[in-house]
Amino acid sequence: MILVYAFANQWGTNISRRVLAELEKILGKDRINYQVVFFSPQRFFDKNINGSNYDLMVGLGDFNGNIFKIRMETVAHNRFGERSINPLSPYCLELSMPEMDIVDTNKFSVGENMGSYNCNFLAYKIQEMINNHQPNLVQLFFHIGKRSEAKSVAVNIANLLINNNLI
Repeated sequence: MILVYAFANQWGTNISRRVLAELEKILGKDRINYQVVFFSPQRFFDKNINGSNYDLMVGLGDFNGNIFKIRMETVAHNRFGERSINPLSPYCLELSMPEMDIVDTNKFSVGENMGSYNCNFLAYKIQEMINNHQPNLVQLFFHIGKRSEAKSVAVNIANLLINNNLI
């Protein structure tokens, strides 16, 4: 089973929310749970992730700045705003990404900066859960440029998942 989640603004018009809707059209609902993070990432984690039995989790977030490629994040940091997420955990965790042999570098780049708010919070909490309880679970997190076209981003992410046998 796969979880694909995206953050939404109050109107549901941000890029990650629109990409989530396009991915659902492309990939369908068979074995995939699509969820929108509306409010607190901690409440979303407690309700939809903690103790779940997924094989893959895919996060989608808006990138605060200009990027022209879909950015695959590889590291989450133990910070949420000015505070730590878990004072007893390491400062940074590498995401347990699935093995991928086919990545179009014209469309994807690699990053190590999840920011310090909702995207980073969920990626860190998921990785902490993976490290402590679910070593077979893998996660991907994509930051998407705010000026991107939702349908083409969804097609590129769907192709990456399909070409690497992740779905």
